[in-house]
Amino acid sequence: MVARPSSSSRRVIEHDYMAVKRCRHGWMMFNTQDEFVGRSLDLYGEWGQSELTLLDHFLEPGAVVLDVGANIGTHTLRFAEQVGPEGMVIAFEPQRLSHQMLSGNVALNGLTNVVCVAAAVSDVPGVAHVPRLDPRKSANFGAVRMADEAGADDLDTVDAVTLDGIELPSCRLIKVDVEGMERKVLAGARKTIERFGPALFLENNTLRGSTPLLHAVRDLGYAAYWHIAPYFHANNWFGVHENVFAAYRPEANILCVPKEVRIEGMVAANMDDDDWQRALLRSARGGL
Repeated sequence: MVARPSSSSRRVIEHDYMAVKRCRHGWMMFNTQDEFVGRSLDLYGEWGQSELTLLDHFLEPGAVVLDVGANIGTHTLRFAEQVGPEGMVIAFEPQRLSHQMLSGNVALNGLTNVVCVAAAVSDVPGVAHVPRLDPRKSANFGAVRMADEAGADDLDTVDAVTLDGIELPSCRLIKVDVEGMERKVLAGARKTIERFGPALFLENNTLRGSTPLLHAVRDLGYAAYWHIAPYFHANNWFGVHENVFAAYRPEANILCVPKEVRIEGMVAANMDDDDWQRALLRSARGGL
């Protein structure tokens, strides 16, 4: 881990829409027009720290981690630090410019235990069509959904792969943040999950898609626990007190483990029918 700064870090490189800062988990290149990940790195020196703190408990030296929907590598860098030189992180990112920054961040930090894959992850091998955003216009670059078909000028076509199609020696954790395609990722990873029994950390922040995703998790013999956290982390790396994300709903994910494993201190998901809003209500009432 890098030394903590005494005040907000300056941009050590700034060119066009790209900047570099020294953040909580190392050097980070980011898009200054990104409304969430880039903005958080710029202001706070971190992104998703409460998630990373939770997932640290599932990582150990030598572990293999799959980061599906790695974006620019905020989670990838921490995973690589935790698994060490004997471990491996395979990071998948289909957006061309985000993948370039992901690869750049891996290189900036001298990481030799990360493999960056420019591909989408799905239920069957094939191709995927990725919307191409203008990096010089403000947007949420971490919330890009795959297009249903090719044909538009503003789409990139990339390979789609399955996790079962990868030869893995082991697998300790699969983190998935793919804007509604989580069930497809699980469908293409059944053999991997059955073989290794990894922890799963899945984005689950929609109301309509929540229960179908929980059913897919249940069908794997897993239970799920809610992790719901605001974007702003009060004890952030740069020590900034202003919360620029106060108006936004929280980030909602589910931590999934084989059902015989018990997780204490987290709100258990109702595997028959549930969503993050109901989980928040149960949590407020003290019901875990």
